[in-house]
Amino acid sequence: MRSYRLKLSTFLVAAVLAAGIPDAQAIPFHAGGTGSCDGCHGPNFTAGSYSTLRGVDPGSTCLRCHAATRPTEHQIATHPVPPKGIPPVSLTPGGDFAYLRKNYFWGDSNGKRGISPGERHGHNIVAAAYGYSRDTALLGSPGGSYPADALSCISCHDPHGNYRVLDRYGTVSSEGNPIGEAGSYGAAATSASSVGTYRLLAGKGYQTKSAGHLFMFDPPMAVSPTSYNRSEASSDTRVAYGKGVSKWCANCHEGFLSGTSHIHPADVELGVAIAATYNNYVKSGDLTGIRATAYTSLVPFQSGEVTDPQQLSAELTSTAGPNPEDRITCLTCHRAHASGWDSIGRWNMKGNFLTVAGAYPGIDTNGTGNYGENSTGKLRTEYQTAMYGRDASGFATFQRQLCDKCHAKD
Repeated sequence: MRSYRLKLSTFLVAAVLAAGIPDAQAIPFHAGGTGSCDGCHGPNFTAGSYSTLRGVDPGSTCLRCHAATRPTEHQIATHPVPPKGIPPVSLTPGGDFAYLRKNYFWGDSNGKRGISPGERHGHNIVAAAYGYSRDTALLGSPGGSYPADALSCISCHDPHGNYRVLDRYGTVSSEGNPIGEAGSYGAAATSASSVGTYRLLAGKGYQTKSAGHLFMFDPPMAVSPTSYNRSEASSDTRVAYGKGVSKWCANCHEGFLSGTSHIHPADVELGVAIAATYNNYVKSGDLTGIRATAYTSLVPFQSGEVTDPQQLSAELTSTAGPNPEDRITCLTCHRAHASGWDSIGRWNMKGNFLTVAGAYPGIDTNGTGNYGENSTGKLRTEYQTAMYGRDASGFATFQRQLCDKCHAKD
């Protein structure tokens, strides 16, 4: 009877995914915790054995549901990877893993050849069935010690969903009240039930058998809108980040948080001056902005040390910029999965300009816009997609780096 229920559950899950229904609605597979065992494991599952996974490895098993030709909501990898000149489709806040397999070439302003290799665009997950392999240049995580050959989706996300938030104070545990709802969309724990962690992120004490790397920090508090895989041409997709974002990244990038491996501070308050600059900055040369309309998802921030999901939920539709006590995080400048830019940047951090003469750079244009450091080998249409569909008219005629959203040096 139990086997019949599991198979029926798997069938329903498959039907939901095939219909493209977002995982925050209808019949979610990961309802904040463990899904149907048969969804990931074969019918003859043996505890601790990867041989019973439905994919050839953990990453490939995840991408069976999280990769698609036209990704929607929970799907974070365009598959098959689009050919040259065609950008990946997924526009989640974390980015699209397909950029890991997109290599860009150009001739720079000095006539030299340049390259932006795919493996520099994000976290190089291992998912052999989908063409993803370990980073060939790095043996471990930058600023840390996580082994590159063991990196997969389950390096960050607990596939069994054991971690849960027990209260509005952000108390995380791997045991306690049963998980009643997913914790990604603002649901709050009650006296009888907990909620899952944001995106099933693993917490303190977590380690996978292939890596043996022990996590020291619990997941951040965060809330996402239920519609989050979309173009931002008309409005930003705002994820409300609460306490613990950069600390969680430091599970694998220890040196970045301690300041020993990174030139920019993280997990520190913006302060009065930086918050004011963020709120006043509109674009290069324009500091006439106001806090009420200052937010951009290209430069997000952490809302202080907030842990209450209902308080974070109230920010999802806000366009307001930061207060002085809000914090800069790793995700202020980088995406979590992969992007069209080196170092998983939210924008091209290598070029002099993000726009040239009022348009995006591209290899299909002339002059400065064609320079490789600006175009990074992309067509204009590819560049715009990597900027999540934003029109170039929203920036200055010659827009400088978005570091200036906080520093206004242009």
